Amino acid sequence: MNKKVILSLLFFGPLAFFIFLSLGEVNFKPCEVYKTHVVDVSTFTNNKISFKNNINVITFLGKEPKNMETQIYNINEVVFKKLAKYKKFQLISFYHGNHQEIKNIKTKLARTNGDKFFKWHFINLDAAQTTQIYQSLKADEHLERNFASNKAFIIDKKNQQRGRTDDDKIGEQVYAYDLSSVNDLKNKLLTDTENVFYEQEVSTTSRKERLGKNEK
Repeated sequence: MNKKVILSLLFFGPLAFFIFLSLGEVNFKPCEVYKTHVVDVSTFTNNKISFKNNINVITFLGKEPKNMETQIYNINEVVFKKLAKYKKFQLISFYHGNHQEIKNIKTKLARTNGDKFFKWHFINLDAAQTTQIYQSLKADEHLERNFASNKAFIIDKKNQQRGRTDDDKIGEQVYAYDLSSVNDLKNKLLTDTENVFYEQEVSTTSRKERLGKNEK
């Protein structure tokens, strides 16, 4: 009799615990909206690539993308590889004219990203176009002279810039994320992007719809 009770507990206990968890609410903190009507990249790509209806992380690599290689590989390992499986996620990096350096960077990145690399777009913009997008964002700093920035930004499906307001529990506003800091990328950018993703995708679509053709 005791053996039957023990076996029943071993079988039904974990099952009941799993059901309990699956019925619980997923807790996440909605990110703040810092800017609406961010200038859409589709303005300069003839609608081939757009922020709209996607959850986007964007970066500015400027005229000398090679100088940003450390930051590029940081965001690749910490953010892109975690989110590239999702159908509506994309990472967009703007650069200004240096095609050879971008080609070299893309070759290196493609080696570790396989069939998911199509989710990362490198878009060549001129000075005026780059400035137009950047100035539509909330940012503490101006673009560098070579049109690069050490910050990444989150743009949601409605062309809104998103971020957090309770950084380190001191009420600090975070609407741009330091590409040089792995801690910033992991604990802020990745977390906040996932929160936006949950808000706009997980709560309204099935897992199959979210993963699309990348589902395994």
